[in-house]
Amino acid sequence: MSATRLVEVTLVMAWSPAMAPGEEPARIVFSVALDGQGQPDAAAWLADPAAWPARYEAPGKPPMAGDVTHDEDGWSLRFFADATAAPDVPMHRILHLGQPRPGEVLTIREPSGADAAWRVVGIG
Repeated sequence: MSATRLVEVTLVMAWSPAMAPGEEPARIVFSVALDGQGQPDAAAWLADPAAWPARYEAPGKPPMAGDVTHDEDGWSLRFFADATAAPDVPMHRILHLGQPRPGEVLTIREPSGADAAWRVVGIG
């Protein structure tokens, strides 16, 4: 369990080159600590011994658990196909994660290099 107060951010895919017209969108749910300005808190992530959880939910498939990571290039999400997945699974890089607010659109660079647009639909 995390020693840091985390908020849950829920995203729904708005656009992806792999998304077919009319296809039900996938969801991403991840937890992050916010600083006094409402931005993700890198210092809290570094200080927290617990992994910050993430989850990828594709329609008709079981959810994939994952976690939130941070490095000198910013924030990323990792999703594990199974519980024994290696810690070096490919990253889903969140480009320019500022203050996550409902309605905001985030760009996530998938491991393939393709960029996808994700709309923030919940903060809680």
